[in-house]
Amino acid sequence: MSDFYESIGEFLKKFWYIILLGVFFIATAILFITAGQDGSYFAIHDNLDLFTPQYQMMRNDQSFWKIDAPTDFLNGISRNVLPSEFSLSTIIYMIFPSYTAYIILYFLKIVIAMLGGCLLAYDVFENEGFDVREKYDVYYIHSVYRDPHEAMALSALAAFAYGILNLFPAFGLAFASIPLFIFLLRKIYTEPAFIWFLLIFLFPMLSYFSYFGIFILGYMLIGIIWMWLKDHEFPGFLFLSWILYAIGSVICEYRLFMTMLFSDEVTIRSTMKVASLGAFDVIKEIINVWANGMMHANDAHLYIVLPVCVIYFFYLNSTYIKNDNISGCFRDYYNLAALIIIFNSVIYGIYNIEQVRNFVTSIIPQLQGFQFNRTVFFNPFLWYVSFFLACYRICIMAQNLEEKKETIVKAVSFGFMILAIIVILIQPMLLFGESARYDDLFYTAHAKYYKSKHNGQTVDSLSYGEFFDTDLFDKIKKEIGYNEKELAVSYGLYPAVLEYNNISTLDGYLGYYPQSYKDKWREVISPALDLQPASKEYFDNSGIRLYLYSGTYKSLPMYSKSLGGITTDKLYIDAPKLSNLKCKYIFSRVEIENAADLFMQPLGEFEGKAYKIYVYSLDENVEAKIKEAEKQAKIQREIDKKNAFKKKMSTIWKTEGYIWKMYFPKENAYYGKLKKKANF
Repeated sequence: MSDFYESIGEFLKKFWYIILLGVFFIATAILFITAGQDGSYFAIHDNLDLFTPQYQMMRNDQSFWKIDAPTDFLNGISRNVLPSEFSLSTIIYMIFPSYTAYIILYFLKIVIAMLGGCLLAYDVFENEGFDVREKYDVYYIHSVYRDPHEAMALSALAAFAYGILNLFPAFGLAFASIPLFIFLLRKIYTEPAFIWFLLIFLFPMLSYFSYFGIFILGYMLIGIIWMWLKDHEFPGFLFLSWILYAIGSVICEYRLFMTMLFSDEVTIRSTMKVASLGAFDVIKEIINVWANGMMHANDAHLYIVLPVCVIYFFYLNSTYIKNDNISGCFRDYYNLAALIIIFNSVIYGIYNIEQVRNFVTSIIPQLQGFQFNRTVFFNPFLWYVSFFLACYRICIMAQNLEEKKETIVKAVSFGFMILAIIVILIQPMLLFGESARYDDLFYTAHAKYYKSKHNGQTVDSLSYGEFFDTDLFDKIKKEIGYNEKELAVSYGLYPAVLEYNNISTLDGYLGYYPQSYKDKWREVISPALDLQPASKEYFDNSGIRLYLYSGTYKSLPMYSKSLGGITTDKLYIDAPKLSNLKCKYIFSRVEIENAADLFMQPLGEFEGKAYKIYVYSLDENVEAKIKEAEKQAKIQREIDKKNAFKKKMSTIWKTEGYIWKMYFPKENAYYGKLKKKANF
């Protein structure tokens, strides 16, 4: 029996982290299952208002596989601008309902990150090791035995930390798959086989070309040239993998290439503007993104990861210098990762220099408006690779200590890793944590806790079910007799909500569409833009959000239940221009005070789970009615003018005319003229 307990103890000693990770998966699954759609709080900005409704639109219309089919937003823009049907994310949305698909993808990105991270770590451990480089480019691993369990435990925790990062949800799989891609390249270089080439060819199903693929090809090309020069032999298999990845990207995302590269249509990319910063501000931007990351690549490395990595960086290189091993500085994986992090941060900063952007687009005109500073999306992976190396090497250094001290040092090393994981999970609670807008797990758990502590009262944010509220819009569509081909717009409400609920919209959110449509929409919202300079500048320089902007407020907090306390507002639009676009309905979260002036007829107000919707119909002949109203107003002005003149002359007749008649009876000519003017 004692052997049994010893076996259990040995298992727990080696694989305790697996139990810890298992508890996380079970607890998270229970949380989302018990919370359901109405209790799950997912990021709205650039998430529920963007890609989620796009997948749902394709699901509503069964247009996943259709070529150039119209969609339910931006006046029926082509389905080709939506995500590829060969993307794994899209396939998940094809199979499962949107909410379920969102949850599945959350777990899937963690699994892929851990799978790729552990495979990569084990491959490097077995073939090269993670030790610092001795003189003459020899690793300790070749002469000193290392227990793989320690390395794999830390790599699993580091990969898990990378997998749960609160990165851009729509591209969670693309972020998570980076270590897997590097593993495949290593296998092709060391053990070329058909399976590795096939997986490289299929890899674009996990990635996204304009966010990752184009940069992966660039990094691969640099790596191929570098290895060619270093080894004096052309790495043919790596070059073949480069070709296969490029071909796979074109096939997987053929719609993207057709739309963005082989279309002569002028798009909003031609008018997009980015603020040009001065030298000092560019340096600040570089330092900021190096230390804090950026919105879509928020990796929470500031708190634990960065201090550990920076301290270890100086320790490592001072040791190389002290041991007269300068070549080790240039050959260590750790320094390579640090160098690429700095490179990506610099690219992110200099993107804000107008001359640099103009130079890039002069070489490749197709990159007009393209954000080539997205290389920063690779930094989260590099930070956690560096963090893993630092923590593991601390464990290696501890092996030279006595047993008690060794245990303490290793515990500290693993403690750093556990702390980094905790920071990721609770980042919104920390200083500067407001940048963790995509921490769906935290906000869902917090909302559940808040509700339990406030007698069932919920937070002001909108949950998934409250945001889209399908029951409310099914009721509205039935009440107003909505036909799917009829076009609508929204005010104080994300167009995404209508799109998700199978209501065709003229407005919407997209980063790539014809400039001609932006110009037409600007005519519609010009009255509001004239009243709000900030909105005007934002729309003119970007245009990705075709919304009805407020002329009263700088912005409306549409992501909240309370809408900032706003219940009524005036709508500033060019109603004839909107009518000319065949708009029939306006869905608003506020009562529109000037609806009658805009020839909008109220159709009813409807109460939903978290907000009220006011529905108006827009007269299809607004322009003709406005002209008729102007004509009638002109006639009325003439009548009013004539009546005013008559009143004035009547007064003159009663005074001046009477005097003339009494004292100057012979002046009949003037008397008669007054009488005639007075209409007597």
